[in-house]
Amino acid sequence: MTGPQPGRRAGRPAKPLLNRELIADAALDLVTADGTDGLTMKSLAGRLGVSVSSLYNHIAGKADLLTSVQDAVMSRVDASAFDSVADGPGLAEALRTWSRSYRQVFADYPSLVPLIATMPVSGAPATRRMYDAVSAGLLAAGVPTAQVVPVIVAFESFLYGSAMDVHAPAGIFYSRPGEQDAPSFRAVVESFTAQVDAGEDAASTSASSTSASPNPYADQPFEWGLDALVARTLTLLD
Repeated sequence: MTGPQPGRRAGRPAKPLLNRELIADAALDLVTADGTDGLTMKSLAGRLGVSVSSLYNHIAGKADLLTSVQDAVMSRVDASAFDSVADGPGLAEALRTWSRSYRQVFADYPSLVPLIATMPVSGAPATRRMYDAVSAGLLAAGVPTAQVVPVIVAFESFLYGSAMDVHAPAGIFYSRPGEQDAPSFRAVVESFTAQVDAGEDAASTSASSTSASPNPYADQPFEWGLDALVARTLTLLD
């Protein structure tokens, strides 16, 4: 057996070879730390310890980088429950599982919501596979073909807002002492927060609780809205 050749390093490279997946993961780390404004080709190269020019061997430019980031995020959304949908109850469970996963993923990357919510899906294979799984499940359950896209868009509109609400200040609806201009609103806010603080609706919110949520009042409204969307979708079944 021939040993390592003189002048050549044996074994694996000191660090993983650069590829689109590593680049996208590093870009997500940058977005988490610095927001989308901090994501530049220069900052990304610095994080990876490579030259900017080496990134262009894998990424065509900033637009292509953002597509890779989109795919990296969407690949984390669990759409697997749609694979076994055959009826209304199965669809309801799949929609809930997908929605809770979707919300959690974007609660982890809230700064990406305005970006990805408006990005085309062309050229993003993982994103397209996720949408295909959802579409196939809706069709299998009997949702009319022309209504599948409206269902998906309605859910996503709700889910993006719900992901942002996870990070809203807990006291976003509180009134300052002495504010008397909205008595009905103040009363309902106090009633709602007291109910959540007392744990009266813990059973209905436990399934949607997000990790390290700074807003303890986000889960119950999310589940309420999710129930409404699921119920409306089920009315479409043939």
